[in-house]
Amino acid sequence: MSDLQVPPTSEAVFKAWSLKRASERKGALSPRSLASYHSLWAGWTEYLLAHPGLDWQQARSDDVRAYLESLSPRAQLRGLLHVSTVTQRRYFRVLKKIYDFALGQGWVKANPVDLKASVSPTEQMDSLVFHALDWDALLQAVAPPQDPPPPDQPWLEVRDQAILQLMMQASLTVAELAGLDLGDVLHPRLAWAKGMEELWPTQAPEQEAGAAPPAVSLELSGARAAQKRRIVLEPQASSAVLAWLTLRATLPLPQGADSPLFVSRKKAGRLTPRALFHLANRHVNATLGPRYPDTVLAHAGPMTLRNSCIVRWLDAGLPDEEILPRAGLRETQALLRLRKHVHAEKN
Repeated sequence: MSDLQVPPTSEAVFKAWSLKRASERKGALSPRSLASYHSLWAGWTEYLLAHPGLDWQQARSDDVRAYLESLSPRAQLRGLLHVSTVTQRRYFRVLKKIYDFALGQGWVKANPVDLKASVSPTEQMDSLVFHALDWDALLQAVAPPQDPPPPDQPWLEVRDQAILQLMMQASLTVAELAGLDLGDVLHPRLAWAKGMEELWPTQAPEQEAGAAPPAVSLELSGARAAQKRRIVLEPQASSAVLAWLTLRATLPLPQGADSPLFVSRKKAGRLTPRALFHLANRHVNATLGPRYPDTVLAHAGPMTLRNSCIVRWLDAGLPDEEILPRAGLRETQALLRLRKHVHAEKN
């Protein structure tokens, strides 16, 4: 088909598809099922509305994948409930059917819900974890932070180093990273400018000789009680966040307490789940790509780094009662799928 027909609105697409499915002589969908699928489609279209320049007809495979990644069991997007991997795959199947229908009508050139967009086929794949040697390589591939950053270092590099450190050292989720504000960062070097309600780096307070520098703390929040917590960052992650804040204060960006800690290159808005997935996936492929076929690392992103970080904590023998609050989890059952990857460190 060389020319696309004029596409209807996203709501009209669903209505046309649902009328067809409800009238089928065999396997017709019930009103209850259609209402459930309509809610699913509405969640997808709301996600697209949050990304200017995207609509249902222009969506690509990586957009679908980023959306499904953002609906991981321990993440939240725009008020949706945390979903199981079974539900995640159900979203994939329903979106694929609706786009197949649209393709048959000539409203899209291709179905973006394809293999590149697919979620992991099993629970085991959702618990993908890098072994210790790969993990060390991933950590070492992040340049040590310099505070202040070198004058010629691009600001995107400083930002990305801080984000990767938080993914790999603090196991932060996509939703937590995207939702961080300046006011969520706590450290003696940071102070509010009087009368301006802006956050600026200040001189570090004097400390005793030989004493370790104070660490950065983050105030985190989420839909579940366990996600509302304060965490203390490891030294490397602390330094990376401070280096980013030092540079961020020199950029023409909002500096208020509710301004995003990490901003996008375009319009200085919050980073999207898609952008965070690609940031992590680029780092993984740049570091480990020569060791594995492309298909192995295609879906390795923030959740893979989070899983691997938690397994390293288990490897080190940290008790569950310490790991759970660090990771924003409520019950030890959340760790079950990761325990099979544990190889306790030898003393």
